Amino acid sequence: PSEVREIAEIGTTVVTFPNGTRLTVKPTDFRDEQILVSVETGIGELGLSTTTPDPQTLAGFTFASGGLGRLTLDELNRVLSGRIYSAGFALDGDAYRLSGATRPADLGLQMQVLAAYLTDPGLRPAPFEQIKALFPQIIAQQSATPAGAFAIQSSGLLASGDARQTFPSPSDIAGWTNDQLKAGVIAGLAQGPIDLTVVGDVTVEDAIAAVGSTFAALPARPAAPTPAPGADVLRFPAGVSEPVRLTHLGPAEQAMAYIAWPTTDAMGDRTESRQLGLLAAVMDLRVTERIREELAITYSPNVGSSSSDVFEGYGSIFASAQVTPENRATFFTELDAIAAALRDTPVSEDELNRARAPEVERLRRSQAGNEYWLGQLSDVDTDASAVAEITGHIADLESVTPAILQALAQRYFDPSKAWRAGVVAASVQ
Repeated sequence: PSEVREIAEIGTTVVTFPNGTRLTVKPTDFRDEQILVSVETGIGELGLSTTTPDPQTLAGFTFASGGLGRLTLDELNRVLSGRIYSAGFALDGDAYRLSGATRPADLGLQMQVLAAYLTDPGLRPAPFEQIKALFPQIIAQQSATPAGAFAIQSSGLLASGDARQTFPSPSDIAGWTNDQLKAGVIAGLAQGPIDLTVVGDVTVEDAIAAVGSTFAALPARPAAPTPAPGADVLRFPAGVSEPVRLTHLGPAEQAMAYIAWPTTDAMGDRTESRQLGLLAAVMDLRVTERIREELAITYSPNVGSSSSDVFEGYGSIFASAQVTPENRATFFTELDAIAAALRDTPVSEDELNRARAPEVERLRRSQAGNEYWLGQLSDVDTDASAVAEITGHIADLESVTPAILQALAQRYFDPSKAWRAGVVAASVQ
């Protein structure tokens, strides 16, 4: 390695190799014989068109099953029978990501497999044709329930029509070819430094050795491409006074209501996005009490907060519920009233603690697992503030006061900016 840097506060070591490959490794004793690996490169969705749907959005379904250029998936499985390794693929907002899970005895093999998928993916046509043939059925199944139909139709609406977020239509998919997908993925994987994260039952030395003979042995790579102008922007839709009408193909007595207020991102300083998570947790307590228990118009209301770590300023607090068509209006009236109450009156310490305690407990539990660290460590090699963001998470939650939540509610729960949607059966007016 050309550089080895220890980050004692989080028990992590960052290693840079001469070809530009970076390795972040955290040995843990959470689970014997478990090592998780993530490999990121390129710029992911930032490199896709904002106006034209891209066949690469199907790559997550076909990449691993397409095998390698030299070996089909069946051949790979036969050759490596009895070994513990895996290969996952995701097209993320700002990177292409390969992932695997292995054990100490197979760490070297796991790195060989992921390096082969990076440099020589098979992307054979059969898995593509299979998913293409299945897609109309998948869309029909999803469209048979309010929540499934909403997931498909809202994806683009909540990003103001951005093609990268929009669920592809049957006609989009019918026009795509495996050659287009393959060319896009191979070009995307070929550019930019390689960033690896390794967490689990591993030593720093073993991780360095496994990367040194695989990713660090590749030729130096071209710099990551620069996103096209506007590609680093995602826009929340403008507020609507009348809910947008979406339809599903299921029973007429089923419906869904959804409301979201635009908030902010989780880039750089994540404090505000964490505070917004607590505001959503308080809202969740009130929605459950009022809409489920007092009014009994739904069993399972869902309230949450989402903040992008790729697109500046993009985030929302949202609430949704499966309701009957005639209860849609009640849902919106009640949510507007709950938002107004959070703006007008500080929450009590007791209610804040009831919302906060489970969040802190969940976080503590996840911090005792390798999956949490795999997700958290991807930026510590390049972002100087990332370590403080990780170590300060619980303190951020514990320092939230009723006044902070009220100020956030006043800033973000603006009725004129709320985006609303109702999903009803196509036959219902």
